[in-house]
Amino acid sequence: MQEGCKLAIFGDIHGNLPALTAALTDMARQAAEAFICLGDVAMDGAWPAECLQRIAALGCPVVRGNADRILLEAPQPFAPRGFPDEEKLHDIGEWGRTQLGDTEVQLLQTYTAHAEWPDLLCFHGSPERDNEELTMHTPEARLDELRAEFGQQAVWIGGHTHQPLHRQLDGWTLLNPGSIGLPFEKRGNRYVNLARAEYLMLERTATGWTPTFHSVAYDVADVRRGILSRRLPHADWLAREWVDGNA
Repeated sequence: MQEGCKLAIFGDIHGNLPALTAALTDMARQAAEAFICLGDVAMDGAWPAECLQRIAALGCPVVRGNADRILLEAPQPFAPRGFPDEEKLHDIGEWGRTQLGDTEVQLLQTYTAHAEWPDLLCFHGSPERDNEELTMHTPEARLDELRAEFGQQAVWIGGHTHQPLHRQLDGWTLLNPGSIGLPFEKRGNRYVNLARAEYLMLERTATGWTPTFHSVAYDVADVRRGILSRRLPHADWLAREWVDGNA
């Protein structure tokens, strides 16, 4: 791997084409030479098929996220788990399934559990489970357990939490780029979706990989219009959940 090589790492797109377009444009501006996608490409947004096709056009490694896996499984009836607005989110996810043809399903089937580059391991939740959250608070004993099984690479990068992370550990680094298509934050007593696309750029140096976090705002009206024009279930509610990424 040549010094100076720039590798863009991103994921959790969730069917948000305006966010993906903004991020890819910025990655080109930052002179990214290669890409790794951490999964959760299609589900929960207004453009599931289009996002799958756009990622396929990159020709890059794609890790299978938990939402990607769910799209490959048989549809399930709604089962409450105690989360806010979960029935609405279930209906939106099932709508996304209906938007995929055979070509898109075949693309999902090509996604892998992990992606590796020199001294770098990428996954969605954790190397063991696509829905495990690795955060600043994950016990080091759990991380040691995972590394004993999956490798001692100097840099590990996961997604799933939708929260950027840079955690320095004993001889290695755990990173999370955040989310391209569904960053969120709590405002008052509710969570809102932010119209900004988050990703990570790694640059190869003589001593390893140097990370830089990026956040790209785009017009919140674009995602609202898409939700309303494509007639997702609960479209009015979902459009109101989106706010300006710079606010």
